[in-house]
Amino acid sequence: MTTLQNRPHTALLVVDVQTGVVAGAHARDAVVCNIDALVARARSEGVPVVWVQHSDAELEVGSDAWQLVPELERLAGEPPRPEDLR
Repeated sequence: MTTLQNRPHTALLVVDVQTGVVAGAHARDAVVCNIDALVARARSEGVPVVWVQHSDAELEVGSDAWQLVPELERLAGEPPRPEDLR
């Protein structure tokens, strides 16, 4: 996953790839596809995937806009767990 040697604490951070955040983003589909490929590669190489979801008045936790885009899937056990965010 990394070209740097001896990095045992490497992780992939996936930040704010939420329906309400990326809806109007330039090249949204290509960006999401690239993120999906990175997530798959990280998982295949045993690199932890950590998901970060922004929340505020317009992106309330649990709302449709707050959800990850449907093309991406957080696996059980990948932090943070949705139940920890409520």
